[in-house]
Amino acid sequence: MRNILLVLGALLLFFSIGRASSYPSYTVRPGDTLYEISLQYGISWKELASLNKIKDPTTLQVGTHLRLPAHAVPKTARSEEPIVELTAKEKDLLVRLVAAEARGEGLEGQIAVAAVIFNRVQSSRFPHTVWDVIHQPGQFTPIQNGTLPKSAGNTCLEAVERALYGEDPTGGALFFYNPSTTAAADYWATKPVIKRIGNHNFTL
Repeated sequence: MRNILLVLGALLLFFSIGRASSYPSYTVRPGDTLYEISLQYGISWKELASLNKIKDPTTLQVGTHLRLPAHAVPKTARSEEPIVELTAKEKDLLVRLVAAEARGEGLEGQIAVAAVIFNRVQSSRFPHTVWDVIHQPGQFTPIQNGTLPKSAGNTCLEAVERALYGEDPTGGALFFYNPSTTAAADYWATKPVIKRIGNHNFTL
């Protein structure tokens, strides 16, 4: 009888481990945020925090294995189709805006700036065309000051193309700013930073 109980116990342990390991998981990498991970899998960051008993989302440790809900499905980084409609005139304007706003940034930083524009177009909080988003009063200094360059390099063009097809290293940001040069530090302090790329903070 004792041997039978031991066997049953071993089987129960085996199946419980098997069920636990069947859940999808994610290993935290440098630069990851809980919000960004949740976007990658189409789930709520609050659900992810609750599932992993995370009280402070800002204390993610690189290498941590996060348990994902069974319904989490990874999203592809690149869309087969452009994520927004873009005219040739808007594309030229956006490429030059990226050149002005992301001057000195690497390709990732330039893609990030372009992605913010497309995120705004897709958001109910902003106008629904690239032209109108860029020309919205008080939003982009190079537009306000008339300092937009007349041309831009190939890297800026590549950044716009990649963002147009879904690449978004910001994880859905709607705003960006340089914390070292901003004149509205008090205002930005009220916004949660979801990603920092190069000299820019990206926020919602």
